Amino acid sequence: MRRRSFLAAALAAALAAGCSNSRPLPMAATPEKARPALEAALAAWRDGKSPADLRAGSPPVFVNDPDFARGRKLVDFKVAGDGKPFGTGLRYDVTLTVQDGSGPKAVRKVAYRVATDPTTSIFREDN
Repeated sequence: MRRRSFLAAALAAALAAGCSNSRPLPMAATPEKARPALEAALAAWRDGKSPADLRAGSPPVFVNDPDFARGRKLVDFKVAGDGKPFGTGLRYDVTLTVQDGSGPKAVRKVAYRVATDPTTSIFREDN
């Protein structure tokens, strides 16, 4: 019981210390870099590249998308509108058309969070 109390007090102190800094974190993306990076990564997927190919590029691009990681084919994509600030990056709504092998095509509306500094990272969220 004493150990739990100590851990709870330590956690509360750490959170309080972390909350005392009122300066916001700097943005890790700009619209001028984020959207082209997202479109280039999606085009590379559509053109048959793998996530490993993008990571091995110069500069490396890190993409976290379950369909891409599973090897599903991206048939088409459409980025809707401008990115919106989300945390320190930008969030883009995208419509994907994917296909698993020779099966039917599936249309998915997803969102991607994009950061470009210090490296380009693209993370998918399902809407």
